[in-house]
Amino acid sequence: MIVRYDSYKNRIIFPERIATGILPSFAGALYQWKSRNLTNRITLDFSGVTKAFANGMLGIIATVADLRLQGYEITIQPPGLPVTKAFFLSTNWGYLLDPFLLPKSSRRNQKHFVQQFTSFQELPNLVNNFMDIIMRHIEMPKDILSALEWSVNEICDNVINHSISKPGGFLQVIAYPQNNIIAFTVADAGRGILSSLKEGFPDLNNDMQAIEEAIKVGVTRNKEYGQGNGLAGTLRITTMTGGSLDIISGGGRLLLTSDSITPSSSAEENRVGGTYVSGQIHISPNFSIANALTFGAIPYTSYNIVDAKYELENEDALLVLLVEEAPGTGTRAAGKEMRIKVSNLISAKPGYHIILDWQNVSVISSSFADEFLGKLFLKLGKSTFEQVIKNANMEPLVSQLIEKAITERAITPDSST
Repeated sequence: MIVRYDSYKNRIIFPERIATGILPSFAGALYQWKSRNLTNRITLDFSGVTKAFANGMLGIIATVADLRLQGYEITIQPPGLPVTKAFFLSTNWGYLLDPFLLPKSSRRNQKHFVQQFTSFQELPNLVNNFMDIIMRHIEMPKDILSALEWSVNEICDNVINHSISKPGGFLQVIAYPQNNIIAFTVADAGRGILSSLKEGFPDLNNDMQAIEEAIKVGVTRNKEYGQGNGLAGTLRITTMTGGSLDIISGGGRLLLTSDSITPSSSAEENRVGGTYVSGQIHISPNFSIANALTFGAIPYTSYNIVDAKYELENEDALLVLLVEEAPGTGTRAAGKEMRIKVSNLISAKPGYHIILDWQNVSVISSSFADEFLGKLFLKLGKSTFEQVIKNANMEPLVSQLIEKAITERAITPDSST
């Protein structure tokens, strides 16, 4: 199904499923609306949507943000299906599409939250926040962790560096633990890859040529603004893990996997504004970030959020401040997030021990203790657990609850509670 413009009701109506493929028809519907030149108001009707994905929604959100800055009035009709509407709210899609109708989500730490960025200064915190969220929801080898952080940082950097997008960019990273996949989408409403690259490659004739050029190593509009390896490196990372990279800019689209390249072009009236990059990274134990990101003779050296945020300067140890990392210590869900997070820290730094600093944590629930350290003890085994995990500054009550959780797990390892 496609997006269509209803001139009688002056609204753009979306199909049941929203993904990357509907973006050109959304651009076509906008073209039909604007060509009538009747009003600067439009309603986006999502009432029939039952399933929506970030790789389609972020392109719509970026376009709407740009239209508002141009003076257009955009309202939306939310999805009629309660579960879909709830997802629009929790992801912050609804607020970004119509801040006057739908509230801003306060759940910034959940695994599918979307954020807007407009400057280089925002990027470190933006990327670190997303990495922290993902590390709580899916276990991954250290090279996958580094690869995800590198890819997201590079694509977001491209938006600020090259797009000239007035509303900036939009980022969403989603973990799919059941499929061992991490998906990310970065969208902007800027000038597109063709317009940017023509500064350095004036002979480029169309959007597809520009996209194909942009994924080559070392291609950039100007070396002063970067080495031109962002898309090329992200392509290597996604496809070498068994994932994919999908790029839409202007009238061109290129979908790439390890064994296929699928180009497609849109008619002039269906050209999208800006650039949308969606990648899938599969959790592959055999992936090597050094192989993916070594360009030329200089080998790539990995440096990620674990090195920057947790590593102690004079000790082979990672410091985790529980009062910051686990503000909620009363639920089993919070305990699970911490267990996954610490498991990722262990994988990222083999041979290091993890110092869990409990200062200013005066109380935890039994379910949190069990889900976090009881199950981590079960996973690592007694010897490895005692070698790797070091607790510090523990209140007596917290210590008792953790000791109880570990003891019960040691006695009844198959217990589900």
